[in-house]
Amino acid sequence: LRSTGSEQRRATYAPPLPKSGVHEVSATTVVPAATDARERVVYEHAGSIWVMQASGLGGFALTSRVADVKDQDPAVGPDGSVVAFSSSRAGSPCIYLAGLDGSGMRLFTDPPEGADREPAWSADGKRLAFVREYSTGLRDIVLRAAEETTVEDVLVRGNDDNQEFVGAPTFSPDGKSVVFAADRTEGVGTTLWQVNVDGSGLARVTPPQKGPWRLDVQPAFSPDGKLIAFASNRHARGEEDRADLDIYLFEGATGRLLRLTRDKGVASEPSFSPDGRRLYFTSTRDAARAYSTEIFVMPARGGVQQRVTRDEIPQNAHPSAALLK
Repeated sequence: LRSTGSEQRRATYAPPLPKSGVHEVSATTVVPAATDARERVVYEHAGSIWVMQASGLGGFALTSRVADVKDQDPAVGPDGSVVAFSSSRAGSPCIYLAGLDGSGMRLFTDPPEGADREPAWSADGKRLAFVREYSTGLRDIVLRAAEETTVEDVLVRGNDDNQEFVGAPTFSPDGKSVVFAADRTEGVGTTLWQVNVDGSGLARVTPPQKGPWRLDVQPAFSPDGKLIAFASNRHARGEEDRADLDIYLFEGATGRLLRLTRDKGVASEPSFSPDGRRLYFTSTRDAARAYSTEIFVMPARGGVQQRVTRDEIPQNAHPSAALLK
């Protein structure tokens, strides 16, 4: 699976974007109810991993924060029984696995060099993709079997200018490819890229932009594989607004881009519900102090946006939804 060299340096995106550019969506579509009472949202709260109902009720801590160590980037396994997350409990950030009943926490990766972050599950639960960052700042996309093994494969080797935005891998629902954010030193901004799980076929997904400060980041596939939600600053007027992210949608069949939010804060970290009808995301729109971030939900193709978490000191991030086993 080691995909390196010129194969990764030049690529084209497909399908082509229609001439009409980014499309707007209706803001009046109401949020559909969860179709299964077992739906839970796992998320990061103030450096610990928490679990709550789809409504935001019944939240409880799955992990306890240890001193200044943060548990981050939770990703629920597809069978709803385990969560993968990143933590520096063992020193540098590594990937851990834990049961959603709070049992069986174990170290999953322990690289001799580098820091492991942003785990993502394949739909069959047999593999995880994650980001490995080295002291040079370069970031690789790595694959590893979920079973007890130390065998890893570097899916994509880092080759980027804006290395801090590389990563957030997500598997296609059919398990054949991985989408992630990168700029590949092409000078047209950070966009979404797709690569087959055997390391072949690296290609840009979202169209290039004007300016290396442009960002398409944090992709998330819909369960049916037809849509990719992501955070982007495509609407920003200039580089001074590069941090102004909103939620966008990429339609695989048409190549259309849909802008779902016009957030007065920063909207990011989209994640689809298990039934694909809703989209969770984080926003700073109600921030009363620094680092104040809440979780919201809206229809999968945009519409009414409802706040899910309501904390006195909100520090919520990285929602990941699944049906509890």
